[in-house]
Amino acid sequence: MTRHRIAIGGIHIESSTFSPHRSGEADFTVVRGDELLARYDDLPSHVEWLPLVHARALPGGAVERDFYESVKDELLRGLRTALPLDGVFLDIHGAMSVAGMTDAEGDLATSVREVVGRGALISAAMDPHGNMSRRLVSALDLATSHRMSPHEDAPSTRQRAAANLVACLDRGVRPRSAWIRVPVLLPGEKASTRDEPARSIYAALPTIERLPGVIDAAVWIGYAWADEPRCSAAVVVTGTDDDAIAREASGLARRYWDARAQFAFSTAAGDAD
Repeated sequence: MTRHRIAIGGIHIESSTFSPHRSGEADFTVVRGDELLARYDDLPSHVEWLPLVHARALPGGAVERDFYESVKDELLRGLRTALPLDGVFLDIHGAMSVAGMTDAEGDLATSVREVVGRGALISAAMDPHGNMSRRLVSALDLATSHRMSPHEDAPSTRQRAAANLVACLDRGVRPRSAWIRVPVLLPGEKASTRDEPARSIYAALPTIERLPGVIDAAVWIGYAWADEPRCSAAVVVTGTDDDAIAREASGLARRYWDARAQFAFSTAAGDAD
């Protein structure tokens, strides 16, 4: 097999714009090289993996602009040095807010695309409580998210994102995506996949991805704790058959919309009083 060259990097945090806290260098764990590579299980061995930089923090306030720019610049410098690349594996959350910005992941992915060009494939692993904006999906070739909330499948999500990327490179496939924004915004506490209707919606995804012409299907709940225009539910189905991915994305979006009033807290809850 061809020994593809794939870079790895990203910034991973869930940021509340309603918090006065600002997340900075002291809040993040930054890893590079072998320490970053150790984060992933069962990466295909016929690939030359190039682990550049990854910053991760616990949920907090919006990220300080200077820190975001410093990690982003390091990632972009690493990508330029590594060129030519066949692919990039972006390990992100989707709900990162950066002071002075309204679509941080969209900015990051677009900047990565500008460096690696349209010839390389970019695959993102994300959290369903992030946001899939038009700008973000337009910069990516592949995207997937966790299918379990609580996120017991986070490692397998990263594995799936990497495996889909490598499979497309091996087969010479340029995937396409059908993206639908669903005008619903729920807190994660109302969308546990252990309960209906999220349980059935997410349980359908493996069946959809096995259909001819489909590579992956994902549903984003969106992020309720940031006041940004991009915050919304979204559906993305990726594949090689335009009709199939459009049909399945439309069906998933309609199913989510029709069930919007059925989502409820998974535990006893009351109002503030």
